[in-house]
Formats: sequence, structure tokens, C-alpha cells
Amino acid sequence: MKNNQTQKRLHPLAAKDGDPYNRRIHVEPKKEPESLRMQEPRNSFHRDRDRILYSRSFRRMMHKTQVSFTGEMNEHLRTRLTHTLEVAQIARSLARAVGVHEDLTEAIALGHDVGHTPFGHIGERTLSGFLSGEDAHIWVKSKLDPIGQINIGFKHNYQSVRLLSEREKGYFSFSGLNLTIPVLEGILKHSKLKYRESKYNVEYEGISDNEDFYMQNSFASTIEGQLVSLADEIAQVSHDVEDAIEANFASKDIILQQIEDQIKNGKLSKLLSDYPQIENLIDKNSHKLKPQYCKEFVSILIGNIVLHSIERIQQKMEDYYKIRNQNTIYQDKTTFYPIDMDICSENAILKSNPIYLFLKDIQERYIVNDYSVISENEKGRFVIRQLLKAYLSNPLQLPDSVLLYYSVNCKIESIGKLLLKQKSLEMNIRYISDINDEKMRKLVVYDPLFLRTICDYISSMTDLFAISEYQRLYGMKIS
Repeated sequence: MKNNQTQKRLHPLAAKDGDPYNRRIHVEPKKEPESLRMQEPRNSFHRDRDRILYSRSFRRMMHKTQVSFTGEMNEHLRTRLTHTLEVAQIARSLARAVGVHEDLTEAIALGHDVGHTPFGHIGERTLSGFLSGEDAHIWVKSKLDPIGQINIGFKHNYQSVRLLSEREKGYFSFSGLNLTIPVLEGILKHSKLKYRESKYNVEYEGISDNEDFYMQNSFASTIEGQLVSLADEIAQVSHDVEDAIEANFASKDIILQQIEDQIKNGKLSKLLSDYPQIENLIDKNSHKLKPQYCKEFVSILIGNIVLHSIERIQQKMEDYYKIRNQNTIYQDKTTFYPIDMDICSENAILKSNPIYLFLKDIQERYIVNDYSVISENEKGRFVIRQLLKAYLSNPLQLPDSVLLYYSVNCKIESIGKLLLKQKSLEMNIRYISDINDEKMRKLVVYDPLFLRTICDYISSMTDLFAISEYQRLYGMKIS
């Protein structure tokens, strides 16, 4: 009963648990008789949230870089996991204020970064260059011709969907967690669908061509998904600045001076009439920033975004009903989505927010280009390139779990015939008699599925596991 009352309080544009578009890829059998179910069962989005929270991919984020890998745990700096929890908290606050579904919002937020690589975004770009063919270095070092004709690419938002829908330990007999379509689509579109600087599209089989994800739109098809993209940006720009100061980056003094100058005489001083708390961030005795500056920035951003989101949602209500009544796409109940417009995503709201733009400028100039970040990034790129080189040079250096997945899903006819001849209960290319033959090796390493599989493996690694794997393969330490 309470669940129904909760849904009645939701905004008309909010996702509803019982809407036709809210379905899973696989139909799940009931776990227990209806008479034994709880009187107030979890809704579908709540179940998805729990499935993500208890997944291995979620736990691994504890040891993945957010801003800069330092080679040791600094318990005061954010990891990919703590960043995710902060995004979820901001997203839920936005959802509650706007009046949309909090459980859906939180499920998307908790799963949005599970596909991230070790070493942060440099790991993502390294795997992208490898799978797009733009980075020929790895292939040349492995004495192979670059694979410019494959161009399948890698991006963490696609990888998050792939992990959760295919590679995680499944429920029942399904692969993956069998999450609802709105959760997966929101995770996919929390970030851009392609790299701005790349001429290649990112192609993931079963994702890029999935009509349920409305790939013609770069924004999420639920208000909840759009709010998560906002929350992710708020968390990134605010907390990256805080982490840079906490980690004592070489650019720390420049960053602090920039913030103080802008509060006293710059762009932020012009906001004092609307946000008087900005002026109070400067300690009158020391003339330095107070420790709570980051929390105030986040609070101001959330408040500003809530006002703009509510305003834009109300403005779009009339347009929404016109589209719903006229567009035939909404007549098909199997593909019904609540909105088909960019109401409150990052592009719609944040691009004109002066505080966001100021923090974003600091992030892109003084944090991304900081000496320690650049040097650690290059170490990360080196480790991932060396791992790729090792696996291409000899695929048998991969663990059996990885080879087994590839063997079971391999579609190359000649390899399939050899696998069927094996007497072992487990079909594994490791035990094909002529697997070490150069012709056979090239057949495997040029297979897009094999390339995607080794990138699945590398992207799932934590920072320290990637380094230990490099040391195991090469017998050298990273300093």
C-alpha cells in the first residue's frame, strides 16, 4: 500500500514501477509463492539498486583511481567507490527535490562507473586507443599489424552496461544481473556516447544497436537518468578540486589563489547577492579559504540545479503531452519511454552555471595537467600497454576464466571445430594442440571478441592488481 502511495506523489514525468517500458531483458521466475511475499515488496528499481550494490564490480571500485593514483592508499582521497557513493547521494537529493523516482536514480548512480578501468581516465583512453586502432604502438610492439579495420572502441559507460548485463555473475540462469531497461539506459547515458576528439564511434555488440536504449538521443530517456549525469558532474568538479588540495598537488597554491581571487573580485563575487555564503568562505583573520568551501559549492550547485530543473520540467510538460499524443513511437507499449527531450541533463543546465564553469576550468587546467597527475597517468598507460602486449604476444598468459569465456563464445568456425574435439569437460583454447602456431595465434588475436574479452579483463582490474599482474608477467617493479 505504501509503495502505491509513494508512486502517486511522483511527478507525472517520473518513471513508474509499473510502466510498460520498465521491464527486464529476461523474464524471471518467482522465487517464492505469492502468499509468502512481503506485504510491501521492493519495487523493480529497488531490486536493481540492491543487485548492483552486492556485485563484485561495485566492490572493486574501492581500489580504483578517481583523480590520480599515488601508488599507495591515501585514506583521505576519493576512490572510484567513494565518488560513486557521493554521486548517489547528490542524485537522490535532486530526485527528491524534483519529485521523481529516488530508487531508479540511486540504482543508475551506483552502477554508473563500475566499468571504469584501473588508473582512472587514462586507462579508459588507453583501451579506447587500442580497440579503435588509433594507438598502433601496442600492435607494433607485439609484432602484429594494427587493426584499423575493426574500430570497436572502449568507453566506461558502455563497459558498465556490458559488465552488469553480461559479465557479472547472473541471477537464475541468465548472464549478468538482468537489470531493468531504464537503469541500464541511464547508466549508458550518464556520460557522452563517444569521445569528442575521436573520429570513431564506440561499437559494443548488443548495446550500440539496442533499440531499447534510444541511441538516437545522447541524453537519458528518464528524468532520473538525466539527474544522475548532473550529479556526476557536480561531484567531479567539486571533489576533484578538494582532492587536489588534500593531496598537496604542485598546483595547490594556484588553485587556492584562483578560488580566493574569484570570491573577492572575480566572477564568484558577482553572485554574492544570491549566495552570500560565498563571501563567508574567506576567513577574515587568515584571509584564507575555510575548510567547508567545497561543501558550500556543492550545496549552491544542488540548489541552483533543483530550481532550474523544476522550471524546465514544468515548461516541457505541455510539449511532452503533445509528443506523447502525436508521435507513433509512444503507441508501441514495448518501447514506451516517458520523455523524448533533453530537459535537465548536464548540457541543458550546467553549461550556463558560473560556479560550475569556474570549477570546471580549474579541473581542466590545474588538476588534469598537474605534474603528479601527468606522471602517474603515464605510469598507468605504460602498465596497461604492457599487459595488452603480453596477452597479444601469447594469449595463454591469460587466466583460464578469461580463456574459457572466449572459448565458449568464440564464433570462428575453425576454432570451434577444434574445441569440439577436446575430451575435456571445459572447452578452452589453451588445450588446442596447435594453439602456439603463429597462424592460429593471429586468428585468435585479430578476433574482435578476443580483443573485447581481454579489455574486459584489464578494465576489471584494480590499480594494484594491474601493477602486480605487470610484475608477474615481466618480473619488474614500477617505481
